[in-house]
Amino acid sequence: MMKRILKWLGLGLLAGLILIQFFPPEKNMAALESSEDFLMLASPPDDLSALIKKSCYDCHSNQTAYPWYSRVAPISWYLDKHIKKGKEDLNLSEYGSMDKADKIKVLNDLYEVVEAGTMPLISYSLIHKAARLSDEDKEAIMSWSEREALKVMRE
Repeated sequence: MMKRILKWLGLGLLAGLILIQFFPPEKNMAALESSEDFLMLASPPDDLSALIKKSCYDCHSNQTAYPWYSRVAPISWYLDKHIKKGKEDLNLSEYGSMDKADKIKVLNDLYEVVEAGTMPLISYSLIHKAARLSDEDKEAIMSWSEREALKVMRE
């Protein structure tokens, strides 16, 4: 009797997992609007641009590069929620539409989260090894963001 119950529970769970695959979240892959994009407008040096792109853009822009496992529910739902929260906090694809004070805040926040080591998130860095920032990377981003904030202030 117990084996039969466990068998039906297992089949029900399997059917549920299969069924939820038909309800994927919408992908975060809008067309790149270069007149609004942070990397296009702030123009960091190429090496810093690459660092920011691989460490920040998946969660903080409209251009997420999705890994293979993002096609599997419920992981896809978790990633979608995480990306939406990241874009709510900061969307680098909308940098051009920000006023001067908000741009300076973005650059200041970039400095602070890199200095504190709170971004990229540890959970993200564990899976995306290329997103990990060395001490030299952190120093370069912090120095550049400080210079860029001063430049924006003078505009």
